[in-house]
Amino acid sequence: MSTRNLTAVEGLRFFLFLGIFVFHSVSRWLPIGWGGVQAFLVIGAYFLTSKYLKKEQSSIKIGNAIVLRIKRLYPAYAILIIVSIILVYFSSHQVNIDALWYLFFIQNFRCLFDGTWNSLEGCLGHFWYLGLDVWLFLLWVVIIRLVPKKYLRLAFVISLILGLLWRTSFIMLHPNKLSIAYVVPVGQLDCWSIGGLVALNTNGEGDNKHLTLIDFVVGMTGVVFLIGYNAIQHDCSIGEGYQLFHSASGYMKNPITGNIHFFIALMSAGILRYCLDTSRKHPILSSAPLVAFGGMTYELYCFHLPILALMRHFVNNPLLLIFVALLVTYAVSWLWCRFAMPVVNKKIK
Repeated sequence: MSTRNLTAVEGLRFFLFLGIFVFHSVSRWLPIGWGGVQAFLVIGAYFLTSKYLKKEQSSIKIGNAIVLRIKRLYPAYAILIIVSIILVYFSSHQVNIDALWYLFFIQNFRCLFDGTWNSLEGCLGHFWYLGLDVWLFLLWVVIIRLVPKKYLRLAFVISLILGLLWRTSFIMLHPNKLSIAYVVPVGQLDCWSIGGLVALNTNGEGDNKHLTLIDFVVGMTGVVFLIGYNAIQHDCSIGEGYQLFHSASGYMKNPITGNIHFFIALMSAGILRYCLDTSRKHPILSSAPLVAFGGMTYELYCFHLPILALMRHFVNNPLLLIFVALLVTYAVSWLWCRFAMPVVNKKIK
């Protein structure tokens, strides 16, 4: 796979982060901006599967793999949790024990017990995605290590169906605890599985042009259909039906619209295949600025929500808020990558 195609994926990653950023800034401007989470899952599963398919299964060490993953994720993650605990302490003079859910990457399972988030959600609520990443990564490494390669496709298809069934079942059976349907890692297993299937289908080259078109068209058609269906169900206009997707309460209570995650992941798979296609050029996605931004996507994601929460105290204009908060987020992320991470990596190593 050429460097050009890898850089195109980096550019794609930045656009996905930008969608999430705008959604968190002014959700009505991009109600389905949260779909970047599903796209990140597809991309992550693709690269993970591609990486381990090149290895002998017997050489894959599950414990080492998860430790390396957490070492990559934990430094910025832990810093933000500690800072949040300190800020809460100074404002309420109490230590927030809810932070323990985050410290051990089990925040996604809280909804199984009380169905709520906690007082740290304003700064750490976006870390539910990192909980997904850690647990789906662990499950995927186990599957790739234990399932014979000739059965991997079947295993991925079964896991895709399991994800759809989990989400659909909990939407129908527990409409008052919707978080269980999509926050618990199993509820996003279909999105992760699609990334694994892309890796199997492309054989590391991204040369399946017909699959690129099929994935994108089917995914986009599904998203458009569900927006229209949501509008009909709520007896409102298409625009209003689209706006309802900015909140889980506006679409997750219906088992049909609640599976828009699957179609977003399918559309993301088509775009990913396009980025990996060695016969195409990607002048925009492969441009140096976007590649630089994309290379810091994880840090940008970690820092953006606390910065947005802080900037809202000083900036009232939505457009100005997006510009200032994005600039500050980039500056903090660059400083972290340039100065803090080398020290952290040296200590961890």
